[in-house]
Formats: sequence, C-alpha cells, structure tokens
Amino acid sequence: MSSILLRTVPPRPEGDIGGHATRPTHLAPPPARRCPVEATLEVIGDRWKALVVWHLFWGARPFCELMRHTSGISKKNLRRVLVEMEGLGLVWKEVRPGADRKAEYTLTPFGETLKPVVGAMYEWGLTLVTPPRAAHRFQ
Repeated sequence: MSSILLRTVPPRPEGDIGGHATRPTHLAPPPARRCPVEATLEVIGDRWKALVVWHLFWGARPFCELMRHTSGISKKNLRRVLVEMEGLGLVWKEVRPGADRKAEYTLTPFGETLKPVVGAMYEWGLTLVTPPRAAHRFQ
C-alpha cells in the first residue's frame, strides 16, 4: 500500500450506488470563503494605512505633509506603507518635476472606495475621544 493514508467516509445516502468510499486524507478541504471584514483588514488593517487614507481624503499631499500629520510614524515606515498602498492600487505617486522632485500622493478611484470605511472609523472614534454629555452620564 502507498504512503497515502486513507480513511473511511460515512456511507452514502440510501439510493446512492455504492457503499463505503475512501479518499486520501492529504487533500486539503475546499477553500472556505473569506470573511469580507478579514479581507478589508488585510488591506487597511495595519496601524498606518487607514490614517494615510484619512489624510488623503481631501486631495493630494506631499510626503513631508503626510509625515507631519501622521504622528508616531518613522520615515521608513511611511515609505513602506505608501509603497504597499501603491502596490494594492490604493494610492498614486506623482513626482513633481523640478529640482526638488517632491512626490505627491493621492487616492486612486479604488482607494476612494475606502472613504466610507475610514469615515465610519472616524465617526465611531469620536465616541471614544469626545467627553460624554451630561445626559449620558446618568444613564
């Protein structure tokens, strides 16, 4: 017998031809459907990508401005995040001609589809950062 392990499967329903069947156990189960939330988190789930989308809501920004507005991120990490986002088709990088050759980043149409997602995160976050109203304190 080969090195493939075989196991017995339950009998087929009545009326089906055959009895017990065997199948190799090394075969992977059929791929499960991915959860849409999981798929979204794979795209914007790290700490910085959602913030970059937020900072690009109102148009193109140069690297230095993104750096200023995204507190706590290093230049190296911001570069990495922007390269990843470019690879995912979320942002476009446009290098301005001239001696300074500054790059500006803007959301692609695909990146624009994240606005409602990040906007909802902003709205939800407001409940965490704003002080509760007096009416809510006693409920």
